[in-house]
Amino acid sequence: MNPAGQRCLNYASHIAATDALIGAKNCSINLASFTSVPGDAYTPYTQQWNLTIQREIGRGWAAEIGYVGSHYIGGLGIWDPFIANLASPTSPITVRDKNGVAYTINTNTANNEELRHQILGLSRKRGSRYSGNIGFANYHSLQATVSRRLHRGLYFQAAYTWSKTIDNVSGSQSTDEFNQFRNGQGGANIFNNQGLALQNKAISDFDRRHRLVVSYSYDVPVPKSSFFQNQFFRGWGISGIVTYQSGLPFSAFDSTAGGAFGISNGFETATLSGTCATAQSAYTQGSTSARIDHYLNPACFTTAPNVPNSAGSGVQGFGTSSRNAFRGPFQQNWDFSLMKSFSVRESHQFQIRMDIFNVWNHPIFRFPSAVDIGTVSTFGQITETAVPARLIQFGLRYNH
Repeated sequence: MNPAGQRCLNYASHIAATDALIGAKNCSINLASFTSVPGDAYTPYTQQWNLTIQREIGRGWAAEIGYVGSHYIGGLGIWDPFIANLASPTSPITVRDKNGVAYTINTNTANNEELRHQILGLSRKRGSRYSGNIGFANYHSLQATVSRRLHRGLYFQAAYTWSKTIDNVSGSQSTDEFNQFRNGQGGANIFNNQGLALQNKAISDFDRRHRLVVSYSYDVPVPKSSFFQNQFFRGWGISGIVTYQSGLPFSAFDSTAGGAFGISNGFETATLSGTCATAQSAYTQGSTSARIDHYLNPACFTTAPNVPNSAGSGVQGFGTSSRNAFRGPFQQNWDFSLMKSFSVRESHQFQIRMDIFNVWNHPIFRFPSAVDIGTVSTFGQITETAVPARLIQFGLRYNH
């Protein structure tokens, strides 16, 4: 209510004739976008450790291999520990009005979710949730590097990481690069039953199981013959970066799920239909075109069924597929640079370079942009690439 005692907008009654909401608009807090923080919130606790072995393997070359890990607890996450309970004839829910009159609920409907919520007035329909220290994560990796320090014009480094990151929330609050920026990932949100933070434990949003990065630069030598000792042949160099990496994890969602609990934020996973033996068999096989149209086979999924003891529409439960059960396409990218340095009258030095990004001009796909089984026609479609088409740029540098 506002200071005048008027019920706030979204908590007032409907006008029957127009089905419009009435209510005060000058309330200090709009629960449709309000997330409360507990008074005992604390700074997350993090541990990091590593064991690395390095060895020189001759003439400027070195090898390194090591284990790197980390663990944290107390990360911030968004959840609702007081989500609505389900009623049944054997487990009815009793509520009382302001006069103390008791009412018994033994059927679950979309309209009585507010009464089944464990804190009356904080319905999930209004968006009210809580931020708490519910996050945890573990990271384990094997990291190997072979490198050559710059010697006789050659620099080289190849770094490979085999890793696994597990957590239950993968981002900060609100919308950022790890939260609601990508379809198919939830960031700091708890999926499905938002009162059970542990059920969200899965591969992290940013987990890449394999990653190989090769970087190099080479100043092209010229023979000592006098014919090559001139501005045209001297000063050429090349460099580049090559990246191979696993795709990012993502989830299949169901926008129709969670209605029985007042949830409609899109963080409810799809239900496995049973057509496919396992979640891993849900990937579409065949041509690149077929996999782009439906990276996941829609027949492997269905929308959530209604909860037990339900009546009316909009009383679906939660899906059965787990968070981040799927992974986007494997990715590779090649960047290359060609450089030419020369001088004029010794004191004027120039460098002309050509940089080529995505040398082979291959499409490097992200995971699907549409992952809502509630819209079957677009489910599993890939419409974005992680790297633009080949780009060539030229540069000139002058030193005096």
